[in-house]
Amino acid sequence: MTRPFLVVRASIEPAIMDEFVRWYEGEHLPHVMEIPGVVKAYRSRCRRPGINWTALYELSDEASVQAVIASQEADRARRDWERWLPHVQDLSVEIYAGLGPLASFHHWN
Repeated sequence: MTRPFLVVRASIEPAIMDEFVRWYEGEHLPHVMEIPGVVKAYRSRCRRPGINWTALYELSDEASVQAVIASQEADRARRDWERWLPHVQDLSVEIYAGLGPLASFHHWN
């Protein structure tokens, strides 16, 4: 079974990146790891044009996706970002989960 992932991508102003990383590691990441259902966190340097920040959060299972999004802890983590919004462009939050078995469908050619 593959676990779902929540993926955050953004373009952060390069001039504030060091300060942003300190905030992320010292304040935001601990808040995210308190969200029920978040089991691991990963960070990567994104190679997409215009995107210089990517964080991935592994969720415990598909049943936890809605709880992760709706929890008080997630609300606090979203509010953490508010101070950075003037320095952020192209912010996206996506969830990737397995499709599971597909209902029967008809293939048209």
